[in-house]
Amino acid sequence: MDKQLNKIILLLSILILSISCKTYRNELKTDLKDKRLTTIPDSVFENTNLIELDLGSNEIVFYPPLSAQVDKNQNQISELPERISELTQLKKLILNSNKLTTLPYSIIKLENLEVLDLALNKDLNIINEIPKLNKLPKLRVLIIADTKLNSSDLNLIQETLNKNIKLIYTVEEYFDYLENDTN
Repeated sequence: MDKQLNKIILLLSILILSISCKTYRNELKTDLKDKRLTTIPDSVFENTNLIELDLGSNEIVFYPPLSAQVDKNQNQISELPERISELTQLKKLILNSNKLTTLPYSIIKLENLEVLDLALNKDLNIINEIPKLNKLPKLRVLIIADTKLNSSDLNLIQETLNKNIKLIYTVEEYFDYLENDTN
């Protein structure tokens, strides 16, 4: 009887694990903020139905002269892998408060991407990324507050960025956006 019961428990455990894995693969949102990540886990790319991926920071505090102090649990992702292109259903990608310096060319394959938050990637030279970002047909909001950018860069970005993209580049605009963002 004990062997039979153990066998049933084992089968139930396997079934539960299988269901939870399938549920994970079908999640529409994945929240990996403040996990001290240096790379994106491979398991993220298995969920091809993913609509929102949050790899940013939960707590952002600005102090004068408007430099950010981010919590000690923030992610430290320095490179977005080419595999990001596998997440073709992605609508919202939050990468704030990481260590990005560039975006992979494969980002242009995110044809459904509507919101891209790159804020607080202080070494990201956003001016070099505009040609890629202009190839995202559904991009509506681009957040670049506190990236590597000066006033002449900002003027050039405003002139060359698709006009249907709302550009958020000041700290005040960023906080307003975060406050009013319902997704």
